Amino acid sequence: MNKHLVNLTKRISAYAMKGDVGHARVLFDEMGHRDTVSWNVMIKSYIENNRLDDARELFDEMPERTSYSWNSMIMGYIKDSKLYAALKLFTVMPEKDVVSWTSIITGMCRASRVDEAWWLFKQIPEANSVSWSSILSGFQQNGFPQKSLHVFKEMLVAGFQPTSHSITSALAACADLAMASVSEQVYSQLYKRGFNNNTHIGNSAISMFIKSGSFENARRIFLELHKPDTVTWNSMIMGYAQHGHGVAAMAAFHQMQKARFLPDRISFLGVLHGCSHCGLVNEGKKYFYAMQTEYGISPGPEHFASLVDLLSRVGELEEANEVILNMPFDPKPIFWRTLLNGCRIYGNLDLGIYVADQILKLEPYNSSACLMVIEMYSLAGKWKEVAEMRRHMQRERESKKQLGSSFIDVKGKIHLFTTGDDSHPQTDCIYPVIDLLSYEAAECFNIRVCVNYDNSVAY
Repeated sequence: MNKHLVNLTKRISAYAMKGDVGHARVLFDEMGHRDTVSWNVMIKSYIENNRLDDARELFDEMPERTSYSWNSMIMGYIKDSKLYAALKLFTVMPEKDVVSWTSIITGMCRASRVDEAWWLFKQIPEANSVSWSSILSGFQQNGFPQKSLHVFKEMLVAGFQPTSHSITSALAACADLAMASVSEQVYSQLYKRGFNNNTHIGNSAISMFIKSGSFENARRIFLELHKPDTVTWNSMIMGYAQHGHGVAAMAAFHQMQKARFLPDRISFLGVLHGCSHCGLVNEGKKYFYAMQTEYGISPGPEHFASLVDLLSRVGELEEANEVILNMPFDPKPIFWRTLLNGCRIYGNLDLGIYVADQILKLEPYNSSACLMVIEMYSLAGKWKEVAEMRRHMQRERESKKQLGSSFIDVKGKIHLFTTGDDSHPQTDCIYPVIDLLSYEAAECFNIRVCVNYDNSVAY
């Protein structure tokens, strides 16, 4: 009897795996005797085939529910973005285990309700490494990298062994903060625990160090990694490109193929960025056109944007314009803004005015676009248009330019600065140092420097 029941349950599961839930349900209905396993398998089959209502109907009919039954339904609702239904079940669940707690916390984080997720996490009777990983990644994915790292530290202090998921979340949080000192501390933790040869974690560490400006650390991890994959190579190609090493990006691109890894869309994007930053126009065009002819990869908007940027940087403005006009999709404003910047640098006023008009059609209230257009009109001596554009910007509040800012990490602490900022407590020490650096730079390049009374520097 038991053997027959097991065989029928296996057949139900096999039908469900093929997507044939109808036959699975027929078998289930024909069973003379059902145990909790067969009920759970049928419920899980419905959930995996996106028939949540049928799963709930069966769940409600189930004579005796196990924790697996409850958790399956809760996770099914969370997967279907029905957090309210998952919360209802979680609330009435008679005996909550760590799986149900972790599932509902994950659902809360996916719904961007991280404060409530954190409150729930602190109510777990016995958390484990998976539940810690869930709340940690929840903070990181919702834009709270500092809180994510705080949770990571708490987890280690509490004596829990981090999972690969929690480590990659912590590395991603470091990348979001772009703080070299913190990045090194987190990497030392995973190194001590023997995760340094994990390819997935290694890839996250490479990206983290590249974003925080520690390219040498990224390169060291790359060279020490035992089994690099396509993501590893792409990270290095993009890293070389972002740091202005166009030739090194191309070399990595070819080394990747020698190592028998086929380049993908990201590989080509990286090598195009490298060519663009270094002005390698012939090489960039070669890679762009080789994408489809030699590798069968259709260039996407990001690849066309890189080509336009490359051509605009070296003054091939007419060719850049032809690329935009002949793209297989409608150009986004970024294409025209890139070309307009090239027109401004190389003084092509006729094309610049045309491009400015295209930008205004797409982004009439974008402050950066409006300011670029004003500059182009000024260079062309179109003062009437300049005045009209200024009035237009003044009328529209949404076209106000967002205040730019920069920050620096000093001993793990972030210091934020804006234009003309004198709010920092060490302002009296900062500006004299800037003046000294300005004079030293002027002596190197024979530039005449004048320090104004408002602490700004004129050249």
